[in-house]
Amino acid sequence: MSTKSVRVASCSNDEGMPLTTKRVTSSDFVKAVSTLNVQLWNSEVAAALYGSVTPLLCSSPTGDVEGAWLCPTDASGAARRTHRLLPYASPWINKRLRSAARIRVAGSLIDELMKSVTAIDLPTDPNFGEAAAFVERDIELVPRYSRVLSGRRGEDRSGSYRPKVRNHLRVAESFFKVRDGKPETFVFERAIRGQCEAAVTARTRTGMLLGASSWPTFCLEAIDSLEDCRGQVFVVRNLNSAILMHSWFDRSAPRGVPTLLVDRAMAQADCAWHTLDFDFEGSLIPSIDRFMKGFGASAEGYHQIRWVGGNQMAALPGDFG
Repeated sequence: MSTKSVRVASCSNDEGMPLTTKRVTSSDFVKAVSTLNVQLWNSEVAAALYGSVTPLLCSSPTGDVEGAWLCPTDASGAARRTHRLLPYASPWINKRLRSAARIRVAGSLIDELMKSVTAIDLPTDPNFGEAAAFVERDIELVPRYSRVLSGRRGEDRSGSYRPKVRNHLRVAESFFKVRDGKPETFVFERAIRGQCEAAVTARTRTGMLLGASSWPTFCLEAIDSLEDCRGQVFVVRNLNSAILMHSWFDRSAPRGVPTLLVDRAMAQADCAWHTLDFDFEGSLIPSIDRFMKGFGASAEGYHQIRWVGGNQMAALPGDFG
């Protein structure tokens, strides 16, 4: 493959544009997306994380890349994440295309993926708007949601906090200070609970690799008067969003540690990255969902794509990949 830069077209009449989608090697995929503003889960970092992947590129007749999808693949040949290493796994589609053309790109990508794998069980993301392409192909779309706090650059997000959050923040500020941490000092074992040892190991490796890469991340720590760490957050950037990837806190500490850490994480993401959205990567656990909602975060929907090919009768696992 040529090492020349990949062009992204700006089409004035793109609805009837012929598209070619191919499965490519991981190295060719990485070269193709190196000049594109792709999501974290379609980046070179993701390719290194997952190892086994089905990389797809959708191009126009002029060779412009209009869509890219790095699909993690498990041992059974299904497009599915063995462990939940990154928040989402949706395709990248050229936003300069008109809506109808973007849906055609999504359709071309999913058609090629269905030829390449035995099954699909992948999450889109709250900003993915081309799910209509999947509906047309009778693919099951399971509703999910995350909690996202949106804002404008430079805006004080604390105006959306509920009274309980404000109270916990005041208490925590009197007991703790927050300082920058290093990804290699983040205690993943405390943040990833209730999962098998293999999942903990894989997600720990993910955090370490992200921290060592050039992809924007940061870690914050809540420190008490004895200089003991009582909680941490691990945040990663994705385009115009900051995503809360991992967090933990000492339940024996005075209240407010997670509130203080999230407040400072949002402030740091706004200052360092000028992000517009803070994605809490929502939880189905009611108490955690209420915590996120207390900051004023709204429910933002996305879909789990589920499909089983051929005459296979076995259902996909209930826990989404």
